Amino acid sequence: MLLLAALPFSLIAQGQTIIAAYMNVRTTAADYLEVENAWKKIHQKAVEEGYMNGWQLWRKMHVGTDDPYQFITLQWYNDDKQAYGADVPSGWMQDLFTDEEWDELYDRTIASRDYIREDVAHLVTMVENPQPVTFLVVHHMKVQPGMATEYVNMEREIYKPIHEALIREGYLGHWGLWNIWPYKQGQCQYITVNGYSDLDQFTADRSALTLEDLGLELDYTQEELMELAQKTRVMAEDELWILVDSVFPEE
Repeated sequence: MLLLAALPFSLIAQGQTIIAAYMNVRTTAADYLEVENAWKKIHQKAVEEGYMNGWQLWRKMHVGTDDPYQFITLQWYNDDKQAYGADVPSGWMQDLFTDEEWDELYDRTIASRDYIREDVAHLVTMVENPQPVTFLVVHHMKVQPGMATEYVNMEREIYKPIHEALIREGYLGHWGLWNIWPYKQGQCQYITVNGYSDLDQFTADRSALTLEDLGLELDYTQEELMELAQKTRVMAEDELWILVDSVFPEE
């Protein structure tokens, strides 16, 4: 798939609430992408009017026939109030298409994909930086019962400085921690996101990289850090996403 220009991934500017929608393609990826391109006109108007801060379409890589979804859309907002459309007037997008065009778009949308689920993610902490990213590695974290505070503190106090150093040295483009709420029973409550600017950065060999190489010292041994991680959370699933399209305000 052709990659479009990467977006500036300064998340504070784009908002601290995301609505993520997970899509299972019914027909072909080409048909589905044509439908999303039609909806892009609506997202563009929403961004122009200030109803949301931005929109992205990502493709999940390395999927099989039993994967529940292949594409993910992200809608970016300042906060929950904006995300829930508190100040959006009714009928704001009706003039974008004729009645016949709306009917056709809805029919094509329903035929092209199943809307698997929707998550609301809230920013917990991140490394702020202006680098663009085109690849995301999404780690789904299931926190052990009663260990949410300890888990978040671990991410903030230990892993965030490590990722700050990785970004500073050019090994990484972005890192952030997000909380999923509300969440369903059995669902992971947190995700961490590693962003990479391009294929070279994503595929670079970091196997020999040490904390000393990054100019870091930790108060934990490697064994103690592994024990703390196992005590607070289970990394339930990893996903690789690649950017397909996006709408954000012009700089």
